Amino acid sequence: MQLKEINESCSVESKIFEKIISKISSKLMNLNLGREYLIEKALEDLGKGMESSRSYIFLFRDNLKYMDNVYEWCDKGISSEKNNLQNMSTDICPWWMENLKKNEMIIIEDIKKMPLEAEVEKEILLEQGIKSLIVLPIFNKDILRGYIGLDNIFENKKWNKECQLVLRITSEIFSGAFSRLENEEKLQTANEELSKHQKHIHSLKAQIIQQEEMLKLSQSQELLKPIGLNKEDFNEIIKYVIEILSFDMMVFDEIQLNLLENLPYVLCNKIEISQVIMNILKNSIYEMNKKKELLGEEQKNSNILRIDTYKENEYLVCEISDNGMGFSDEVKDKLFEPFFTTKGLGEGTGLGLAIAYDIITNKHKGEVLASESQWNGAKFSLKLPL
Repeated sequence: MQLKEINESCSVESKIFEKIISKISSKLMNLNLGREYLIEKALEDLGKGMESSRSYIFLFRDNLKYMDNVYEWCDKGISSEKNNLQNMSTDICPWWMENLKKNEMIIIEDIKKMPLEAEVEKEILLEQGIKSLIVLPIFNKDILRGYIGLDNIFENKKWNKECQLVLRITSEIFSGAFSRLENEEKLQTANEELSKHQKHIHSLKAQIIQQEEMLKLSQSQELLKPIGLNKEDFNEIIKYVIEILSFDMMVFDEIQLNLLENLPYVLCNKIEISQVIMNILKNSIYEMNKKKELLGEEQKNSNILRIDTYKENEYLVCEISDNGMGFSDEVKDKLFEPFFTTKGLGEGTGLGLAIAYDIITNKHKGEVLASESQWNGAKFSLKLPL
């Protein structure tokens, strides 16, 4: 080949590589926590542009003790190894890790010819059907975060200097992208914590207001009447209690309020009815927290609370339902007994539901029932005469 033809060939190849880098860079410029799919789109550009079978990114965790194949692109007909390469101990590949820690590029044109000290790594790669590969570490602020690599399944490939340069530039682009993601995640966490603290402060203020109101009511001559009942808007009592418990209510992912408009006023003691609703909601909040603790990451469904109010004959009905752990028939029969509790030692007195039962049945001549909700959780039904 003449010198002119060689120069033209190099020029064409250089433009191809520039195009690959440009595509990757433009995609990762738009990367954020809600658009992480762009990472695998960029890996697709890299893999196709470099005529590879597979491109991927592994990330380290727990101080380099484990690595996971987090992102991957595979060419048509190439099987994915992503699910098989999770939670891998880095202790099994010391040669591999030693090179990455030194910020050295791992270039293997023939897996079968890997050095003796890389015997374990060779076996792992041969099991995946890999014939050649090139891998480069991803550093961020001098900390090894992971590595990016290209595999070739069909042939032993010679990774020339241009390929190496493209991978090195791509590694630096990904390093910057991951740094932005990390900063965005920290900012998001900080905002969430700030929001929680603000809600907690709001909840404390609401509780102080409630205590002041209860004190005023207790000192009121109206409350000293023999019956102590007034016509009250039951829906407003519910909203008032939810506002007081707003911080604790964050355990619910979804709160459904199906409150009947123009619900007839009910003759009741607002403070006592507030206490009833609060005791039932606190019971539901406890059960939801227990559910999250037991199921952890295995929990698939959202935590749901539903409150319905409606008129049935001459009664006002309020139903409070959740999708918690529910209760057995044996527990259901004892729920309203004083000092009966399913909570651990020091977590409850067993008086909350007993007090609620006394207020509704004895003081307001109504009914309170416990049953299974539509989600197999708990459901409490209150009936007050209008």
